Amino acid sequence: MRYIGYFGCLLATARAYPASEQIDVQASLLSDPKDVADKNFDYIIAGGGLTGLTVAAKLTENPDIEVLVIEKGFYESNTGPMVEDPNRYGEIFGTTVDHNYLTVPLINNRTDNIKSGKGLGGSTLINGNSWTRPDKVQIDSWETVFGNRGWNWDNVLPYMNRAERARAPNADQIAAGHHFDPTCHGFNGTVHSGPRDNGQPWSPLMKALMNTTSALGVSTQVDFNCGHPRGVSMIPNNLLEDQVRADAAREWLLPNYRRKNLKVLTGHVVGKVLFDQHAASLKAIGVNFGTNKAVNFNAYAKHEVLLAAGSSISPLILEYSGIGLKSVLDKANVTQLLELPVGINMQDQTTTTVRARSTSAGAGQGQAVYFANFTETFGEDAAYAAKLLETKLDQWAEETVAHGGFHNVTALKVQYENYRDWLLHEDVAYAELFMDTSGKINFDLWDLIPFTRGSTHILSSEPYLWQFANDPKFFFNELDLLGQAAATRLARKLQSSGAMASYFDGEVIPGSQVPSDASLGQWADYVKDNFRANWHAVGTCSMMSRELGGVVDAAAKVYDTQGLRVIDGSIPPTQVSSHVMTIFYGMALRIAESILDDYAAA
Repeated sequence: MRYIGYFGCLLATARAYPASEQIDVQASLLSDPKDVADKNFDYIIAGGGLTGLTVAAKLTENPDIEVLVIEKGFYESNTGPMVEDPNRYGEIFGTTVDHNYLTVPLINNRTDNIKSGKGLGGSTLINGNSWTRPDKVQIDSWETVFGNRGWNWDNVLPYMNRAERARAPNADQIAAGHHFDPTCHGFNGTVHSGPRDNGQPWSPLMKALMNTTSALGVSTQVDFNCGHPRGVSMIPNNLLEDQVRADAAREWLLPNYRRKNLKVLTGHVVGKVLFDQHAASLKAIGVNFGTNKAVNFNAYAKHEVLLAAGSSISPLILEYSGIGLKSVLDKANVTQLLELPVGINMQDQTTTTVRARSTSAGAGQGQAVYFANFTETFGEDAAYAAKLLETKLDQWAEETVAHGGFHNVTALKVQYENYRDWLLHEDVAYAELFMDTSGKINFDLWDLIPFTRGSTHILSSEPYLWQFANDPKFFFNELDLLGQAAATRLARKLQSSGAMASYFDGEVIPGSQVPSDASLGQWADYVKDNFRANWHAVGTCSMMSRELGGVVDAAAKVYDTQGLRVIDGSIPPTQVSSHVMTIFYGMALRIAESILDDYAAA
């Protein structure tokens, strides 16, 4: 069983049942595949993470709709205490609730591990809980640039609000540096958000960083959920009021697990989609699922199959099913049923760390985030970086397509031009510098808007062998490397400048590895050997027009198929200047509504 404290907190959040009732979610879950094998459901969802559980909860509000969720991981875990406590972020990496996918060799022949939640709740079990929203212009571009009718800020915002149950900061939290605009939040949703507060005294470092950047002309104490995340502020977290992680299983499964029309099978993988062999077009009728090539079963969907296995895995399920690029499927010995650019256009970010010792006067809890624009990030090298954007898009597009990151130069250039406009003309945040205190000055930082395009592809026809190539191609694009280098340099400058200087007690990382007067090129050399993935990959089943390289349409339906959608982080066509939970929840609720509309029409 999960840690008893976990179930104690669950009682407080299971709004569907009286607190006096014992909550035993585990007893309601299925582990025997024979309980669902060869049976019919209205919808089958492959993956019990953020989007999968959200959509399952919304669909089963209708008692006539029967849903089966199939999840590789489990619900209960000996790592429960680590899951619950946001202060133990990182300890859970590499455990049984982390898929920990290994990449192919990357720059400087380095491999990396892609952290991805394994279990009911998905990556909401292991992420950093941060709660911010993208820039308006980024979501607007999903409609105006990529052809997704209705996907604009004004239309998506109500769904993000509908997901959220916000908690405003108290007076002490405001004094520490929190800023909250109630017009930018939802208060009646399912997913809890609010200040992170472990009860310890607050560090003065958050205000010091604000004072330091304010002196440079940067906005401070803003709410990063209002549609233009720029400047420095403290942020809400995805936490209950008692500071327990509000993961997707807690928020969406717990209140609904007793629904007779919701079945959840754990410990099994969806290997491929089944199609009607007698239909004139590709019509999904179910899935093949199991644990290995000798132990697998079929289950059938009367309406739709919904892929929610994450941006690394949902494209693989399509490829195992015969949907993808012929060059990939031929190598894997899979018969192609439909040509679509599956598994490419992967856009992930990279992270580096700058850390210094803090004086005793800087002690205390707290976090602050600096969303820096292109000019602020590059500083003295901004003109050079802007010239790259003005002169190299054609070359970058050609090189990326030649190396398998995308399939069409003209279409990729449309993406690049969109990003260039964001960075040079729309004041969109280009880098995020995330400062954590607790006795130190620690910046984790990343380039938010990568021009590199990677891929994830199967290597064999056997889905239960898990033979695939995850290749984010980090720093294939020169601007991405320079941007990460510039952001790392900026963090070093900030930690000992202005009001921060009185709390600075010597740098630990990178320390002597990078000279104090290092050029941008020297910083780039350092970054190549000292980065990690940021684990925010999107785009591998992109939602955009067919002409631009889309895999799914604006309703998340796989092109040229019936009864098949992808509903997870595979589908955003762009990266965003944000932590991704807010937009993923908004996406899931909007897509669930589309599914219900189709169900009613049928």
